[in-house]
Amino acid sequence: MIKLKKLTLLLFLFILTSCSFGRPEDVTELIEPPAVEDPILKGTWQVSEIKKSTNKGETINVSVGDKLYIDKNLVALNDDYAYPPKFSSKFVNLKSYLESRSVDYDFSKNSFVKILSASQGQLYSKDFIILEKNKIAYLQNECAVILKKIDKSVNRSVIKKYAKKASKERSTTKTGEKIEKDISVLIGVRERVDNNSSHPNYYYYTYCIRIEPSKMARIEKAEHIFFPLKEEFWRLKCEPNNKTRTYNTIMAYPVKLENHINDSKHKGKYKFLNDDIDLKINYVNEDYVSFDYTLVSDKLPVNKYAVLRTDEISKDSFLTINEFTGDDNSKQTFKDIIFDQISKNISSVDKDKISYDFTNFGFIRNLGLWQLQSTYQMEKDDNLEQKSFSIDITLKEDLINQDNKDLTIDKVKNINSQAKDYFELANSQYVAVQTPDEILFYSIKNGLIDPNPKFSIQLSNSTDIIMFEQGLGSYAEKWEKSFNDNNIIIH
Repeated sequence: MIKLKKLTLLLFLFILTSCSFGRPEDVTELIEPPAVEDPILKGTWQVSEIKKSTNKGETINVSVGDKLYIDKNLVALNDDYAYPPKFSSKFVNLKSYLESRSVDYDFSKNSFVKILSASQGQLYSKDFIILEKNKIAYLQNECAVILKKIDKSVNRSVIKKYAKKASKERSTTKTGEKIEKDISVLIGVRERVDNNSSHPNYYYYTYCIRIEPSKMARIEKAEHIFFPLKEEFWRLKCEPNNKTRTYNTIMAYPVKLENHINDSKHKGKYKFLNDDIDLKINYVNEDYVSFDYTLVSDKLPVNKYAVLRTDEISKDSFLTINEFTGDDNSKQTFKDIIFDQISKNISSVDKDKISYDFTNFGFIRNLGLWQLQSTYQMEKDDNLEQKSFSIDITLKEDLINQDNKDLTIDKVKNINSQAKDYFELANSQYVAVQTPDEILFYSIKNGLIDPNPKFSIQLSNSTDIIMFEQGLGSYAEKWEKSFNDNNIIIH
């Protein structure tokens, strides 16, 4: 009986010891293993306030309004970045944590807070203090930088920008770790097939190219345009009308709705339809779909361009130039460009008689760059005068990410004189060069293109590239798997 009481007492003491009031006092306690999924602070953050501990505190190269990007493959604020980062988290006593860093602030009511630590060897190390759901802080030179979340994700163009920056600055880290080279590329194409009629057929396909270090590239092909939008994949379809054989419909929808797209709650939500239009798509990404078109009702075909928001494709109205740029002055700039173009080609133009269509613009691909294009139409001697021209003066850098800023068309044509288009990969390891009958991938070493292609994709029909998306690091495997899981592979 006495032994039983002793055993009961020991068990009771063991339970008390195991549960002992659990709050850590030391800042290094309760370090959790690196997160396998997205970091807990994933998203885009903006500096809202900078607090100085003393007036003598050192200045920092951060200003209110600067943006911090946190993603599984990137942590970056201005020129201070980790690519790729490693994450860990810890639960600390905030007062002790601040005191250990000789900082005296009172910016949280919580005694204990969670901290996300991001690092990349000796190149980067930073602790982010979670103050609230959408509010964090970090310490630098006796300053506290307060940030607020403005977006739950990081735009892929930002990740590509830092991937390119890292490939130039960090072929290896200071600790000898190689920069991530794993990448998946989704190439959306439009194929033209001429038939006996005057109206060609257009078919849209997506290639998925997986490039892993020291492995052969894997290439798959599927119908329609398969592309990433935020944290999921979408499909875009553009097929001819069964009766008229014109292209007057575009569908763009999340692939997860594939089997439910015709349900009443989804019907029409992801479809653009205009019976008077015959179009062909020139550009697709997560933000915009752009095409050129003619109106079936016009006696003489008038060529125009248009832009739609990808996730609002069911809206009948095209974007106006000022809606696209976000600048009210764009309308006047657009009018001036149109008038100048007409004046160059037609004498004695009455400015007041010119009709301006502020939706007549769209993307085209021109020798390695995306450009905004427009047209004008004027009657001249009972004929219709038409001309296409670039309006890149209205194109701001932040509206579209250009992949080719280091390689010029001349450098590419020195390697392949038949090049009609090219895309530099974000990790600067390859350049994809399109010729009339294939897409070739050349490796890049020390800024120079290897003249011998590593692999190629044969093109059986007249082909134009309308989409070029890249998933780096951990996204590469995810993109390839999603492509294979959600498409019927045909090539």
